[in-house]
Amino acid sequence: MSLDKLLYLQGVGAGYTDYSGRTVQHSLTDRIGILACMLSTCQQPKFNCEELSPEAFVRANQDAINQRNYDLDVAPWQRPLAPFQYASLSAPSFIISLPSHWSRELRVRIITEAGTPIELTIPFGDLELVGDYFYDSHAYYRYRVSLAPFINAERPLPMGYHRLSCCTEPGSQPVDWDSEAHHGTLLLAPPKAKQLSEGSKPWGISIALYSLRSESQWGIGDFGDLNSLIAWLSDYGCDFIQLNPLHALGDSFNKEEAYISPYSPSDRRRLNPLYIHIESVSEADEITALLQTCALDRERLNRDDWLDYPKLTQLKYRLFNALYRVFCRDVLGSGGAREKAFKQFIAQEGEALLSFCELEAIKAESHGASEAAKVGFHQYLQFVAHGQLIDCQRHAIAVGMSIGLIGDMAVGVRGDGAEVNHKASLYCQQASIGAPPDDFAPKGQNWGLTPPDPIAMAQSGFSQFIALIRSNMRYYGALRLDHVMGLLRLWWWPSQQSDGAGAYVFYPLDTLLAIVRLESMRRNCVVIGEDLGIVPDEVRAKLGEAGIYANELFYFCRHGESFKPPGEHKAASLMMLANHDVPNLQAWWAKSDLQLKRQLGLIDSDQALAQAIGLRDEERQQLLSWLTVNGAKGQLEEDYLQLLAAWVEVAAQSASSLFSVQLADLCCESHGVNIPGTWQEYANWQRRLPYSLNSLRQSPSIKRLLGLIVQGRTAEQAKATFRQADEQLRQSNFSR
Repeated sequence: MSLDKLLYLQGVGAGYTDYSGRTVQHSLTDRIGILACMLSTCQQPKFNCEELSPEAFVRANQDAINQRNYDLDVAPWQRPLAPFQYASLSAPSFIISLPSHWSRELRVRIITEAGTPIELTIPFGDLELVGDYFYDSHAYYRYRVSLAPFINAERPLPMGYHRLSCCTEPGSQPVDWDSEAHHGTLLLAPPKAKQLSEGSKPWGISIALYSLRSESQWGIGDFGDLNSLIAWLSDYGCDFIQLNPLHALGDSFNKEEAYISPYSPSDRRRLNPLYIHIESVSEADEITALLQTCALDRERLNRDDWLDYPKLTQLKYRLFNALYRVFCRDVLGSGGAREKAFKQFIAQEGEALLSFCELEAIKAESHGASEAAKVGFHQYLQFVAHGQLIDCQRHAIAVGMSIGLIGDMAVGVRGDGAEVNHKASLYCQQASIGAPPDDFAPKGQNWGLTPPDPIAMAQSGFSQFIALIRSNMRYYGALRLDHVMGLLRLWWWPSQQSDGAGAYVFYPLDTLLAIVRLESMRRNCVVIGEDLGIVPDEVRAKLGEAGIYANELFYFCRHGESFKPPGEHKAASLMMLANHDVPNLQAWWAKSDLQLKRQLGLIDSDQALAQAIGLRDEERQQLLSWLTVNGAKGQLEEDYLQLLAAWVEVAAQSASSLFSVQLADLCCESHGVNIPGTWQEYANWQRRLPYSLNSLRQSPSIKRLLGLIVQGRTAEQAKATFRQADEQLRQSNFSR
């Protein structure tokens, strides 16, 4: 029983419901394998994790199990205030644990986040009993203490992270709060995250920023291209541009193992410097000669359809080196505004930035880099990238976008990266996260990302999670949380296969959602939860209650053997026609994604390919029926451009709050940016758009498609104008 209790207290799940609705029970051995991953570095008490059979593990660790159970289960009842707790601003309260004999009034002090002290005396009769616990002949009671009766206009208690103290000592003398009080953090969160304006139907374009093409870039899409895209799409009333994760990938000089997946970053609090637009950097005017010298290299890189990360990294870092030398020469020590802004940025980012830059410098030095081996060099790059992305969001709002940029926060990070290195004790480096077995991946998926330790996360006051959410929201009008189910549970794989087949580990969902709600309102940032795949009902319900928008994908938005009518799409959601994990629209229609999977071995036989093609043919007919039922006209099966126009026109009428289409789909790109299940077999995260931004901007076909989106998302009285413009384009001989 003591082992069962420890598994529960550590959050190691007992089972789950799989994609088919079947209940799957984790074996006790697999659960112990995950438990061993969590406890292998625990020092007090220390565990022997060499024998993982249930009997041997208990025999070797009985005393440690008992002590850990005491620390996680008994000790919290003996401490009056938890180190961290939350409540809703609509019903401000806190929880306190007291011995059963307690019956006196409670002396309470709250120091608000702004530093305002509030002192209260609360009668014992006002405490609401919510739980009890018995241990070693002692009884402890847990009470909810409502603060609402004591808060008013003269004594307000705003949302925020407040310092809470309670005195449980007798006496009527003034309280020495530092010596006699019990302390904790009280988070007061708004009931919901930031919400869209009622009745609005924002639409936008999703892009992989690195895939954008222009004549001015240095081999990879950058913040300058993003500003150009903003200027172009704002003319159509576009509300947002949805981006891939822009996190720092780390170790830029490693030629043997390129870190290029935006979903496997080094640090989610930092930005990838490769997105810096060189010519917009203040120091760029001083390196004009070097820019001209490198013009031919730039032209060669910009000509390719696939990113050459080693070459473009080498080229851009050559330019970064020159920019940093100018910065050191002309800015540092000048006392000017730019130096002050740089120092303010470093002070604001604190230890987290310093730790990141130190690790980057160490890795650069190991590869023989010069300037990049300096901590200040990486601080400078982060300073520049930070400023440019902030400017992009300001530009988007200034030209009328209601949301601006939608960012994407990856679900995890690599174990060798800066985020884990900064606070290693908050992560379990003996495991990695992924997904359980299903039809798509019969052996499951291992994403190679290091999971946060839920116990360490709570014991640290959730400081790392708060900093992570805060550092991402500052750039965007909305933030998409990749694999939002990770707020409740993550699938853990032991690093050693001999330690078992993996299991779910649970996290404090309610507390994490309270943090997200607070940071969302403070940063004026809407939150979208990527809830595709196996999602427990409790997660969907709690996300909805918290005001977090769902994320629907057209391919999966179905009723049995038919696609859902647009009016039945989930209202509080972002509807995407496609994303980075599924085929582009043209590839799906042409079935070329199936042929590619057969070439890559993801479809293991010609017979399986024939079956997949047969199923796709049925889905294509279902799409045609869906379009016809919803008012599309024409010989759609015979002309893909007409089919695409109808597809976009009908889908844009979705009841979803937000709607987006990939820019790659508007220009009929068939190559995907990522083929799930591949690593070296396909050039994931390296595909560039086939046309430059200038060409796309002039395309009659794309103009028409954008107009159809506007028509689908616009109030009924304004649609006639767009129908008339569409008819004029329809009469023209448009092309891509």
